[in-house]
Amino acid sequence: MIIGVITVVAVGLLAVILGCLIWRKEMISLLHDYHYENVSEEDKKAFCKLSGIGVLAVGIGLLITGVILAMTDSALSFIAAAVGFAIGMALLIYAGAKYNKKH
Repeated sequence: MIIGVITVVAVGLLAVILGCLIWRKEMISLLHDYHYENVSEEDKKAFCKLSGIGVLAVGIGLLITGVILAMTDSALSFIAAAVGFAIGMALLIYAGAKYNKKH
């Protein structure tokens, strides 16, 4: 069980760090290039914010899951991961649909 908790928390921390870098430092290149190839320079800041928050939401969901799993050993802890993933994916899809279009 401890290896599972460590893995979930480690992946969650990685996603939080990546989300912060994408959002705050506007490191758009951390995403695959086809996700941002048509984002205009004017829209880059907004795209990075939405995308970064999306990745951050996934990471926070995983961190919460890891903490709950460590305390309770309950499979229900993965509800937090599912919610974080759903919110994160919704933001990522919205950002791509709104800003990554041919002009």
